[in-house]
Amino acid sequence: MLNRPLNSKGIEMAGDDKPGVDKGGRAPRNLSLDPEEMQLINDHLKLNPQDLFKIPNIRALVAMSRLAKVAGSGGVQVLESTDDAVIENTVSHNMGGLTGMKALDRPTLLINALSSIYYVFHHAASLQVLSVGPRSEAEILALIAAGFMPENIHGLDLISYSEFVDLGDMHAMPYEDNTFDIVFLGWVISYSNDVGRVAKEAMRVAKPGAHIAIGVERNPRSIDELADESGYRLDSTEFETTDQLLKLFEGRIAEVPFRNDVHETMMDEVSHVMVIFRLT
Repeated sequence: MLNRPLNSKGIEMAGDDKPGVDKGGRAPRNLSLDPEEMQLINDHLKLNPQDLFKIPNIRALVAMSRLAKVAGSGGVQVLESTDDAVIENTVSHNMGGLTGMKALDRPTLLINALSSIYYVFHHAASLQVLSVGPRSEAEILALIAAGFMPENIHGLDLISYSEFVDLGDMHAMPYEDNTFDIVFLGWVISYSNDVGRVAKEAMRVAKPGAHIAIGVERNPRSIDELADESGYRLDSTEFETTDQLLKLFEGRIAEVPFRNDVHETMMDEVSHVMVIFRLT
């Protein structure tokens, strides 16, 4: 084995010598990167810097850095007036999540499933995407990593520090009818006590045949228990199954290419309910 330092995945890092071959002339099992391979990677990244966003840690670092640059100068904006359907403490809860950079990689659970739908994968560069409630740019960067073009991505949130994210309320989205090919509702619909209105708005701004992706957290602990722990109450709307989510869009569903309900062995753990469907 070559005498090189290993990274956390056990892959040998580049050194001055080239990796050897075994007696059969095959590439060795140790995944060492020699200077020639490192140069190939660097040349590729010069032409395709967005590929760095496919690495979760890189997305997190970039999102944190961009937030830090504007947060100190009061660059985080908050929507002055929210709809009564927004549950109490939503803004303060998500401001805490933003500054603490929580759940940065969670959206990729749903984005990976979305981009595995071949139509979406094949047409990603031309699709118009709405990301509702992204909180930080990490979700936007994850969408870019999946092949969606930055100029085609719009975020919508009650808080924003980024030109990617418009200030607005999901109960009255500031967009024209039939605008988006993808409406991404990642872990946001639970912040409404009128989810039917959110569903109607999502269908209104979506084009016929658009894909809607929804993710929600399922927490076995009660709202009272969570309030005791956090120090404030967040009476979020709870969903137990994908059937409950799909019922909100009854009559407009053409197909359901992806759904994920809580596994029976995980009913006592924090888990996620996720579904992707195509509108008629």
